[in-house]
Amino acid sequence: MTLIESIKSYFSKKINNEPTGNTPEGICPNCWGKQEWEGEFYEFMKGSKNDKRDETYNNFINKVVESNIDGITIQKDTYTCKTCQIKNA
Repeated sequence: MTLIESIKSYFSKKINNEPTGNTPEGICPNCWGKQEWEGEFYEFMKGSKNDKRDETYNNFINKVVESNIDGITIQKDTYTCKTCQIKNA
């Protein structure tokens, strides 16, 4: 399930008075599951001839971080996920 599908499902359950969690699944980065990778890591593993899975996983993470993360900035405000109770800056 993608993030958009998760949000749609959450609000359709709210409209129909069905039980839901405090937040849609996948909103908190600590609650993300396999769907948030959009299959990239799993395609990477499938196409890789490397037998060392840990090394392959670390290379994938390094690739994602290098292309998407500029740096860490400290902010005054923090947010707490109501599902997993972990604070995010």
